Amino acid sequence: MSFLLLAIACSVLLGFTFKVFVRKGVHIFQAIVFNYFTCFICGWIHLGHFPITQKVINSAWLPYGLLLGLVFISGFNTAALTVRHFGVTISQVMQKMSILMSVPVAVWVFGEEAGIYKVIGFILALGAIVMVNLPAQIGEKNRQEVKSTGLWWIPLVTWILAGVIEVVFLKVQHEQLADINDPSFIIIVFGTAGVLGLILAAWGWINGKLIFEWKNVLGGIILGVPNYGSMLFMLWALAKGLGGSIVFPVNNVGIIVVTAIGAVLIFQERLTKWNWLGVGLAATAIYLMAI
Repeated sequence: MSFLLLAIACSVLLGFTFKVFVRKGVHIFQAIVFNYFTCFICGWIHLGHFPITQKVINSAWLPYGLLLGLVFISGFNTAALTVRHFGVTISQVMQKMSILMSVPVAVWVFGEEAGIYKVIGFILALGAIVMVNLPAQIGEKNRQEVKSTGLWWIPLVTWILAGVIEVVFLKVQHEQLADINDPSFIIIVFGTAGVLGLILAAWGWINGKLIFEWKNVLGGIILGVPNYGSMLFMLWALAKGLGGSIVFPVNNVGIIVVTAIGAVLIFQERLTKWNWLGVGLAATAIYLMAI
């Protein structure tokens, strides 16, 4: 459970870092790209040698690592589009609702145990995700924009990609395709995402849609360290036998709860009574799934 708590702490730090980026004018996409390269370097240091070896090239998990790298950068872009057209709330909910995909797969495909407490906790977790993310009010302009766009497929794709990430991690862990204690797998994931992201960024710099600034590089470095930790600790939590049906719901719900409380204490944000009810549901869900 300690690794899961560390994964949640790193992910919460990521959320707070994004808040600071908005205030400092850091370009999020470019920071994300440089963040992936920072993660790659963190893994290189952790591993003690250059990650790409003949053993890695011949490994059974390499196709899954490359696939996840593509999904990582694609998921970021669809999440950004969801924010643009539907708002932050829908984006957050759709990403965290990935457990609707990963938990059933963990139970029905990989045979993880599903007791009554876990089932109740899972249901409460879904409610908590929605309630904690409910905004104080939704403007009429935003409602009309959502109705007129005809782009409901964007949040759906955001949900699918978030779920695919968790399901692939489950497959790699349950079928023992990779040694979870060896960071090579996530290093390849981050490296692939970084290369693909850099191609997109370079295209933006060339056609003038993006402007290169060193503060975006610095932002990526700051972001990369906790991001590497969040993925590494989550994999280690899976390796310790907690199971995806516990790790992913507790991780997702824990992130939004701690982030919400931290936003109140650090950024003086205000939560509605529904948000606080969601926090209470989340705490109950985590307890039920952990016992």
